[in-house]
Amino acid sequence: MRGPWRAALALALHIGFFVVSLGLVTGLLLMAGMTFRRDTVGGMKVAFAAVVVGAIFVIGLRAVLRNRVRPRGVPVDRVSQPNLWRTIDQLVDATNSPLPDEIRITSEPSVVIREDTALLGLRTRTRYLEIGLPMLAALTTSELGAELAHAVGRLTGRSKLTVTAHRVLASVQRTVDGLTTGPVKWLFVGYARLFTAIAVTTTKELVLAGDAAAVRVAGKRTAVMALRKSVAVEIGWREYADAYLSMAAGIGHAPDVLLGFRSFMDHPARKPALAERAKQAIAEERGELPVRARVELMKRLKAADKEADERPAFAILRKPRNAVPELEDRLLVDSLGPRMQWPEVVRQAGAAQAAEKAAQLSAAAHQCGLGVDPTIQGILAAIHRGHGRDLINPVLNPGLHPSMIDQTAEDTLTELLGCTVIDALICARRAHHELDWGGPPAVRLANGRPLDPDRLVRPAVADPRLIPGLHRVLVDLGVPLHHTREPAEEPEPSLAGIVSPVQCSGEAYDLLVSDRGLLLLPSDASAAKRLLAGTLARLREAEQEQLSELASQPVNELRERSGAQWVDSRDVASARLHQEKAGWSLEMDLYLDEYAMSTLDEVRVAPGNDDGVSVLTLHSTADGVEHGDPYHGLDELMGARMELDEPALSLE
Repeated sequence: MRGPWRAALALALHIGFFVVSLGLVTGLLLMAGMTFRRDTVGGMKVAFAAVVVGAIFVIGLRAVLRNRVRPRGVPVDRVSQPNLWRTIDQLVDATNSPLPDEIRITSEPSVVIREDTALLGLRTRTRYLEIGLPMLAALTTSELGAELAHAVGRLTGRSKLTVTAHRVLASVQRTVDGLTTGPVKWLFVGYARLFTAIAVTTTKELVLAGDAAAVRVAGKRTAVMALRKSVAVEIGWREYADAYLSMAAGIGHAPDVLLGFRSFMDHPARKPALAERAKQAIAEERGELPVRARVELMKRLKAADKEADERPAFAILRKPRNAVPELEDRLLVDSLGPRMQWPEVVRQAGAAQAAEKAAQLSAAAHQCGLGVDPTIQGILAAIHRGHGRDLINPVLNPGLHPSMIDQTAEDTLTELLGCTVIDALICARRAHHELDWGGPPAVRLANGRPLDPDRLVRPAVADPRLIPGLHRVLVDLGVPLHHTREPAEEPEPSLAGIVSPVQCSGEAYDLLVSDRGLLLLPSDASAAKRLLAGTLARLREAEQEQLSELASQPVNELRERSGAQWVDSRDVASARLHQEKAGWSLEMDLYLDEYAMSTLDEVRVAPGNDDGVSVLTLHSTADGVEHGDPYHGLDELMGARMELDEPALSLE
């Protein structure tokens, strides 16, 4: 079954979802009335059953109907951006599509329309057209027009039935994602699977309708180019955020985000590499309608090519020199300090990172127990004596596989020593970091010569016999060999996720997984409350808010709570994750001697088979919920120390 008939069947099923629910309650009430005429007691029993069933249906419907699409990004109105709205008006007329209620600028690398609906998609409340700031930076005006035409063109499709069925499908899937465990989710998931199986083809139909609209409006060549380029923009935005925006956040200053991303995408060394990665991603994409299939279908459409407008897409904004920084301030960098140009951002961020790495090396020198002088000269002497591996051991991940320890120790010591040398040169005003959109920031000496710290330091770290030669080179460069930093403080644990609750020694705890260890906090949530949380929307929202509030607090502060149990990663000898019928169990072998960093009550652990080893066991619960990504965090924390059941229990 294809086309509007399949959409009609899906909508009939969806309407029947409400009709059957209402009909069942109404039928029980009518039955109660008829029974009451003949048997008063029997009629009251049926009426009571009707009230109970009706209350259950009302509670369940409220849980699934409360799902809303919240607006994202920054709204732009007709007064502030008349050119943008005029363009949308023209596209709406050209595609015979409904006009969006709001246009919003977001930080996502996409152009999409999101609809806030009622009755699980049967009625539209508000329609948001979201334009990603990365798209304004990386696309041309014509390419942005093609993306906008695709977005509004998806609102027409081949028929109104198809559009409505897809809107319901999106709402049903969003509702399933928003429900937690409980009877409402168990029942609704079954209905969602059936509806999805019928309405799944509507997604393909609307995507193709949007592609056809993009070809009609922008021309075949521009529409195809915009589709391919959107893949590169998504890849590039992730790299840009990780490599460059993180530097600005680290020093607390706001850069020119849009202009920086455009420079990043257009750099001669970066552009072909991103194009090749996008090409590979398109070739490897799987699914019913991958990008390469869409491109082939677009090429077959009959449409004349149109003259392309090669201006940057942000030219569509009114007074972009003023509008773009204002949008960035409201959207991306609201919590950052005053604006700063990219060259100075890189200079300060590079100096801050070098100082941080130098402090880590100093901390390792103090903690290694070798009596190493934390200055550059003292570090070189320790490496020359063959103590490099022991020197860097305190900062290595205790979960490393034994086969990786030697290489990781060499890489880590090379990085920290190289950064310490750079930090010394920066403090002596003999070097600085320089912006490079084609790769990592380069280190430039005062005389203009580049300096590669890895190439400078690595040979001597790998072969301590070369340390005297490195010493002479550092003296020639003017590196103050007495340079050192105050030892870095113990890093604040970074939370990966929460599992709530787990069982430990018969008591319920919230399990917080961080990159430094596991924290167990006494949980006050009963099984009955969690069961109701899957039915009552307010309880579900309150539970999620409670976990979000817990995740927002520093782990070190949570460790001070009464009854908190802390398992430090450095005390874990090994761990075993067992898959069970009702979930999983985690056994950890711990070294809890006088040097242990963990803080556990003795009643929570049991003696192990080996002398000096204690065992802590955690069990999952059937009604447990998750916040964040706790299992991936557990996998990263334990590393090679973790043993999994066969077949392995996935932690991804």
